[in-house]
Amino acid sequence: MKNLLAAPAVMIAAVFAVLFAGSITYAAPNGAAHKLFVSGAFEEAAEAAALAAGAENLALAARATNAKAYLETNNKTARRTAKRALKYAEQAIEDSPVLVEGHLQAAISYALRGARMSPVRAFLSGTAGKARKLLDHALMLDPENAWALSSSGAWHLEVARRAGSGSYGSDPAVGFEQFAAARAAQPENLLIAYEAALRLLAYDEPAARENGLAALRDAVTLAPQDAFERRVQERAIVFQQAVDEGQEAERAYIKAQP
Repeated sequence: MKNLLAAPAVMIAAVFAVLFAGSITYAAPNGAAHKLFVSGAFEEAAEAAALAAGAENLALAARATNAKAYLETNNKTARRTAKRALKYAEQAIEDSPVLVEGHLQAAISYALRGARMSPVRAFLSGTAGKARKLLDHALMLDPENAWALSSSGAWHLEVARRAGSGSYGSDPAVGFEQFAAARAAQPENLLIAYEAALRLLAYDEPAARENGLAALRDAVTLAPQDAFERRVQERAIVFQQAVDEGQEAERAYIKAQP
């Protein structure tokens, strides 16, 4: 029972970017809001995107708010921020049920909240199952979406690692496959590289470790495209230093991640 309670508390780290289903055409998000996001003004970006309205802008508002929650160090503040992101994401889904980004940002919001709760509270809130349902819907809309594959892969590996393979429907083999597919689809994506590095190295399996180390090298060396990627790369550099220092430092870094 103890392991089952721990599973939702650390599920998937946020992977943030505007997603569009391959066969569906959407209007671009508000330009001013997007520029604010790129600059790292996440609160202002969310406000501008929400004011512009429309599913794509509401999804951008969720993305910006999730980014702020991800970088927040105070657990209570992070939970509240992720809850606001969930409201934006749900509004985006209501406006356009076929927008992949809406479902993905809602899943990320649940994951961010669960990661900052106590294990018992996270278990009782059902965050793992809610995130899984949203990820499945995103993959149904676009099975080759690299962001959805990365987030889903992280979910499978984290839940399997903490509660055992099969818990909540987790399957490590699926997680490995989805990370490989996400990395192959976007090999120069810094965020996906960092997420793959963190989850593969945390799983601590020899075959996964080689791919995890390769992903970490990419996360450290790829050129950041915006302020959020720069902040994530800073974490990747610290992670690489911990790996270089040795097993104890590496495990301490992984344990400290929400």
